[in-house]
Amino acid sequence: MTLPSHPGLAGLRQRGLITAQEFDEAMDELDILALPDEDDFDMPRLAPGAGLADTLAWLLRTDLLPQDAFLQRVRELPRQHGGAALQERQHLAAAALELVNRQAIDTLYDEDVIDQWQRDAAHASLPADRLLASPVAALSDMLRQGTMSALQFEALRLRARQRGSELARIIVDGAARQARRERPAHARPGTWVMAALLVLVAALAARAIVSRQASVPAAAPVAAPVTGQGVERRDLQQRAAQAVESARLPGAGPDLSITVVQDDAMPPAR
Repeated sequence: MTLPSHPGLAGLRQRGLITAQEFDEAMDELDILALPDEDDFDMPRLAPGAGLADTLAWLLRTDLLPQDAFLQRVRELPRQHGGAALQERQHLAAAALELVNRQAIDTLYDEDVIDQWQRDAAHASLPADRLLASPVAALSDMLRQGTMSALQFEALRLRARQRGSELARIIVDGAARQARRERPAHARPGTWVMAALLVLVAALAARAIVSRQASVPAAAPVAAPVTGQGVERRDLQQRAAQAVESARLPGAGPDLSITVVQDDAMPPAR
């Protein structure tokens, strides 16, 4: 069965807020929801007479219109339109964004995750440039903006574990995981434990190196060859003998012996 074109979807397509593919996929989804066993589908319903803002909010909630594509499309509107046409499209986008974000906050209140005062405070500070596509994202945004303090959130986690609904526990646990991922590295407990371990390992390694150096005896200096009580330099002996040989008078007998003694060493005995 093919339903007639939904007026809200047709109006959004005519204004260029959704593509032809997104329009077709949305119509296919409406066909599925219209089947006799439609109750088996866990999917938000779109009223037949829903207006443009409500229809756009339904597309965002069901992710038939991805958040990134939607926000990028809104940023490009001033380059494509002007005057009343631009204002109309921007107003529709802002209204749809507010509807989605408000519903996410209302789900937190309906599941007793937040009280009435926190709901009203969250409504007053809804982001105008971001999509709170789920109650988990809405609760995470409240923590990020300070609408809910860390102390209040810990009390909420305890209450949700003790007497909260299954959906409430899922929402709170999901927001807790998101908060841990967004926490700065230096603020995570595991970071300090790792840093302490690294310091300990470095100290032990330095201590081992110092101990090993202290246990190795100093190397003995290399001594020159020693003969008797002096140090014998054979190269000096050879040069001195050559000098004497060249200065010897003719006829002198070669009975000279040369011994060179370095420093104050005693010459060896003949």
